Amino acid sequence: MRQPPRSAVFTTLQYSVKRGLFQFRRHSDRLQEHAKNLRIELPSDWEKSVLNQIVGMKSQFQDGLLRIEYTSEGIWNISNRTFSIRNESCDAITVVAKMWPKRVAGTKHGAWGVYHEARQQAEQSGADIALFVHEYAIIDGDRGSPILLDEDGVVWYSASPQAVDGITLHSILSELKSSGFPIQKGNLNERMVARCIECVVLGSGLGAATIESIDGEEIGDGTTRLTDLCRDILSSLENEDSSWTEVE
Repeated sequence: MRQPPRSAVFTTLQYSVKRGLFQFRRHSDRLQEHAKNLRIELPSDWEKSVLNQIVGMKSQFQDGLLRIEYTSEGIWNISNRTFSIRNESCDAITVVAKMWPKRVAGTKHGAWGVYHEARQQAEQSGADIALFVHEYAIIDGDRGSPILLDEDGVVWYSASPQAVDGITLHSILSELKSSGFPIQKGNLNERMVARCIECVVLGSGLGAATIESIDGEEIGDGTTRLTDLCRDILSSLENEDSSWTEVE
């Protein structure tokens, strides 16, 4: 049985045994904001509590991802998994997006099973990633935020309120802009996708994954200019000590 959206709030972030938690501040700020939208009250000292729990569980963890969840019943669930695909070329399928109420839309909530099911559907079809579609436009991905490079050299990302505010996406937008790419938030419709130069999905687990086909149709012109830049920016962020919160 699926859990209701307001049963939990969570975030998933990159974890390194040696360096700790990647962009923990951004993730904790978003977790707090999403909890408020879901009417889940976090404990006043929740960040310290989470870090202490991770310290106690370090021997069980390996490099990869940490999922930090807080339930409406006041229970923390922290789990670790390795990366599956990361910084790779991928195939995608589209699935019909479920529309959530205003205060649930865009949050990392307890009914996340819909996203897991979409990922399983992609994998069962031989693809890697599921892209959520509403009214003939891509609004989000099962594990990350899709961005498109159009014919005019503009980078687009979804303006849909149903899209989760991706930490990876928002951490690199300013660098993309300073590198010469105009950034636009808008409707990633069929025409734009069909004519795009490049499509990339950004996520804590995926890194920057190039989408080479959607529903069996090739997209893009084969160049990887945007992908390469996204990966370079993320690599630079990962090399900065300030991006990491030590766990010891």
